[in-house]
Amino acid sequence: MDVGTLTQPLHIWKTRKYTWVIDVTVHDIWECKVQMINIDTKLKEILTEEVAFKKIRDFFREKPFLVFGTGMSCALDTKFGMHALQDELLLRMKEHSLNEEQNRQWEQVEQSLEDGLDLESSLDSVTDSDLLKLITKVTGNFIASIDRKYAFSIANGEVEWPAISLIKRMVETLPEGDPILHVLTPNYDMLFEYTCDCFRIPYTNGFTGGVERSTDWDAVNRSLLIPQKTVYGKRNKTVYKTQKHIRLYKVHGSLNYFFHRGNVVENNAWMWDPPNYALRVIITPGLSKYETLHRYRQELLKSADLAIDRSNHFLFLGYGFNDKHLEEYIKRKLVDQSCMGLIVTRDSNPRIESLLFEASNLWLICRLQEQGNDGTRIYNKQHSNWLNLPGRKLWDIQELTKFILGG
Repeated sequence: MDVGTLTQPLHIWKTRKYTWVIDVTVHDIWECKVQMINIDTKLKEILTEEVAFKKIRDFFREKPFLVFGTGMSCALDTKFGMHALQDELLLRMKEHSLNEEQNRQWEQVEQSLEDGLDLESSLDSVTDSDLLKLITKVTGNFIASIDRKYAFSIANGEVEWPAISLIKRMVETLPEGDPILHVLTPNYDMLFEYTCDCFRIPYTNGFTGGVERSTDWDAVNRSLLIPQKTVYGKRNKTVYKTQKHIRLYKVHGSLNYFFHRGNVVENNAWMWDPPNYALRVIITPGLSKYETLHRYRQELLKSADLAIDRSNHFLFLGYGFNDKHLEEYIKRKLVDQSCMGLIVTRDSNPRIESLLFEASNLWLICRLQEQGNDGTRIYNKQHSNWLNLPGRKLWDIQELTKFILGG
């Protein structure tokens, strides 16, 4: 409050919990600035290890809707991250001849990056459709070159996707009456799929068919039915139940998604070296992606939207909350509906912490921001402090899994 603007005494009303202070300014006698001062003697509970650990373990007693981001891929190789993609785009775009308007738009992107803007925001200036296709092609080829290496190393057991132990446990403990673990990712790569295949975890992304597959959730649902023998009176009867499995929603597309003959299809044979007539369905950073989202909405988002609406428990792994479309849905669930949420990520950011201070049931586990210390920070807005754990690396999903599951 600026006491220099006061022209008359403060008007104060006290209640058991609050003191109300009204300050009438000289600039406009009809407008009042109202300040509420909380004088409640009951302080927020201090966050202790005992409280935090109990909350974390309790969180995993229910089935969450899982969202994982590039942090999970970068845990294996930082080339999956935005900085590496930025460097690749800056390098490869020099190899292509652009017309005057395309060149102007790309120079604007380069200038934005030089000014310190992130890649996603910098690409907002790109509106030329052919330039967008070129960016998509360069992005897809770059991610595919890294993905191909890990396809073989995961299959051979040489490397392990960081969250596989946690995923296996969540699928194994799915209740018989609710046998589906919903998983959403904006990642283009196939690391999750390779891992599920390696560990024989059933999953579906809604596509079915032969080499070139199309979306058909009804056919997928039928394929996931398994026969079980039951006894009715003196007779044996076969009933069909849905097996425990993962439903994967790749809402920004995937290396093996293509637009072909008027439809979005899945074709694994094309993902590393696609033919010229097949346009990759990967939604690159920048505002232009929302126009593309509308084009592919039926295939990419419809089922994901429905699953989010039906969920009230959310787990975020290596996800930076830098997608405006997804954030609209997630914020409505976490803030407006006070759903439970847990974010596990190496590094926090302003977007995460802004959401954290709005959502009362949202918890964050991240790296302790002290030079030379890989410890852990934990926060929830219902508590009066950040809990610092210098000797623990719970932001590492493998360490967190050991902590939750033991061993």
